[in-house]
Order: sequence, then structure tokens, then C-alpha cells
Amino acid sequence: MANSRGITTFILTLGFTVLIFTACEPRPERERVGEATPSPTVGVTPSPTASPTGSPVALTVPEKEFMTNAARGGMLEVQLGNMAAQKASSNDVKQFGESMATDHSQLGQKLQQLASNLGFTLPTNLKPEQQALVSRLEKLSGKTFDREYIKEMVTDHANDVSVFERAATQATNADIKQFASEALPTLRDHLKMAREIAGKLGGKTQ
Repeated sequence: MANSRGITTFILTLGFTVLIFTACEPRPERERVGEATPSPTVGVTPSPTASPTGSPVALTVPEKEFMTNAARGGMLEVQLGNMAAQKASSNDVKQFGESMATDHSQLGQKLQQLASNLGFTLPTNLKPEQQALVSRLEKLSGKTFDREYIKEMVTDHANDVSVFERAATQATNADIKQFASEALPTLRDHLKMAREIAGKLGGKTQ
């Protein structure tokens, strides 16, 4: 009887040992890898290279020309606006010059941000004919300066409105279209003010 209990105890002990080894045995490699590596997300594909605003980097030749000319035109307006604020004899011309310097500085900052988003480098210098205009106006003073400056502002802003209207309707890049559209009200106001001041000064209003 005692021998029977000993055998039973041995069998139970052996059984527990087998269970312990089984529980501690490493799981198959496939199962462990499956838990450690999450399954791939279905239907997700990498997005194409794009600017931070989501617009494609590639630009058409007219779009590049628009941005280049807008940058140079803005620099000219700021430079001449500061000159008018200092040299003009008419308070209307002085105030107009201050507005030009402020408004076109803000437009220039927006254009610079747009160009950065699109990976496009804007020019940092004026064209020779623009620099020649600056030099010519620098030599003038009094009412002569006032009339010549305002005459140039009427001409420049009439051209600006036309160019920006074209970009706002014909540009294929959505961000460029938006920039041009948002700038137009300011440019139209500038043209209106320049014509009104030119009328007071006895100049051409085009």
C-alpha cells in the first residue's frame, strides 16, 4: 500500500514537471514576430513631394515671371514710397508714399513666404531701368518730385492691376492665384488714390 502511494506521488510529480517545462517553452518564432511587428496599414500610400501648403513645386514659366516681377515691383514701390515720405512737398504725396512703403512691404513678406513654400528663389535686386528711375527721382525735389513720383505710381499700379488680374485668373498654381486675388483690392486702392492725387497736382491720371 505504501509502495502504491509512492508510485502515485512519483507520477504526479513527473506530471507537474512536464507541465512546468511546457509552460516555460518558447513560443514559435512566427507567433513572437507577429506580436512584435504590427500589421501594415492597408490602403495608405506615401504622399508625393509637395510644398508645405500642399501645392506642387513645379511652376510654369508665366508663374515664375509673375513672382519675379511682383518681387521687383514691390521692392521698387517700397523704395520710392520711403523716398516720397521724406522728400515730397505735398502732404497727400507724403502720406501716399508712407502707405506704399507699408502695404508693399506686407505684400512682399507674403510673396516671400509663398516663394519659400514653393521652393522658388525671388530676386533681391531691381532691374536696371527700375534703378534708373530711382536715381532720376532722387535728383528731383518739391512739386516736380511730387508730380513725377505720382505719375510713375499711376503707371505702375495700372500695370500691376492688369498683371495681378491675369495671374488671379490664369495661374495654374492655386497658391499663386490666391496671393494675386488677395493683393488686388490693395493694388486697386493704390491706383485710385494715385489718380486722385495726380488730378490734384495737375498730372496725368491715365
